[in-house]
Amino acid sequence: MPDFPDKKPITLEDVIAFHAHEQPIMFKTASGVSFAGLNLKGARFIQCDLSGCDFSGADLSEAQVISCTLKDAVFNGCNLKNTQLVECDLSGAQLKQTHTERLQVISGDASGSSFAESTFDEVSFAQSILTDADFSDCGFYRVAILAADLKGARFSNAVLSNFMLTDADLRPVDISGAYVDVAVFADADLSGLDLSGQSWQHCTFHKGAFKGTKMDGAELDSSVFAECDFEGASLRNVSANMTGFTKSRLDGVDLSGGQYSMANFAGASLSGARFNKSQMFSAVFMEADCRAALFEDCDLRQAEFSHADLSGSSFSTSSFDHAKFHGAKNDKVVMLGTSGSRIETDTERLLAERYSPDNVVLDSDTPARREKI
Repeated sequence: MPDFPDKKPITLEDVIAFHAHEQPIMFKTASGVSFAGLNLKGARFIQCDLSGCDFSGADLSEAQVISCTLKDAVFNGCNLKNTQLVECDLSGAQLKQTHTERLQVISGDASGSSFAESTFDEVSFAQSILTDADFSDCGFYRVAILAADLKGARFSNAVLSNFMLTDADLRPVDISGAYVDVAVFADADLSGLDLSGQSWQHCTFHKGAFKGTKMDGAELDSSVFAECDFEGASLRNVSANMTGFTKSRLDGVDLSGGQYSMANFAGASLSGARFNKSQMFSAVFMEADCRAALFEDCDLRQAEFSHADLSGSSFSTSSFDHAKFHGAKNDKVVMLGTSGSRIETDTERLLAERYSPDNVVLDSDTPARREKI
């Protein structure tokens, strides 16, 4: 590590003079100084101690604050538009009831900070420590939180719209009462949380973990859960119209009483799952593992079960209308009391599919997941 010079004390007047001459403020200490209401637009603080400073109502737009100590600093009502906070210690800082636009917090420590009732627009927190931070009642619009430590953080009653979160363990995070609309979650872990009755619409989850998560009555419309694990979860009475669960694990999960019109379960693992009394108009289960699944008293009009494994499943008292069962495995399937029309396997089509160029290789071809002739 290089040896940095000792930080020298600096007065408020000195800071104003440096800023007026567009000079960076480097290796200075101004802890406890009040900059409240000042115009510090475009200021540059580098390796400074600004702990306990009061920036309330100040203009720090387009400022660069790099490797500074800002412990317990106050930014309430501060203008932080296009501001960069890089590798700063913001622990215990306050940014309450403040509108923040295009702020970047990179590799910072904001543990224990309070952002309550603030709004964030086009803001990014990248590789930052946000443990025990308070974001309750905040509004997030076009915000990205990337690879952050969120242990103990609070997002209760927050609104998250056009939101991105990556590599986050949300199990120790308070998201009670949060409203989420249009969001992307990559490799997020929400296992064991109670999300009952919450809105998570237009969201995308890739390889998310929902083990033991309670989602009863949740609004999940138009969301995507790709390759997610719902082991032990509960999704009773959810609204998931036009929602995708492709290649997700839902074995034994209770999904009864739900709204799944045009939902997509293609390639999902659904053995022993329960969909009883669900609305599933035009839902897709192509190539899904539905062994011993229960589809009793369901609306399955125009549903798609082509090439699904339905062995031992039950469709008792369900209604069909041009529901497709082409190529499906239907050993010991129960159809008692069903109504409506079903389209069964087209043998000529099945034969054509079996010997399609996509499924067949010659001896000279490299082996793949295809049949050799």
